[in-house]
Amino acid sequence: MSKKLLYTVLAGALSMSVLAACGEPVDEPAPEEDPALEIEEEPVAE
Repeated sequence: MSKKLLYTVLAGALSMSVLAACGEPVDEPAPEEDPALEIEEEPVAE
């Protein structure tokens, strides 16, 4: 009996986590300046 209860609780937790992950994404404001997005131009050798 305890295994059946454990499996039911685990199945419920898994179902809730899947449903929570399928929600709409939260729009977070982008940081003002992100150093990872800066593009450095390399000089072209002639």
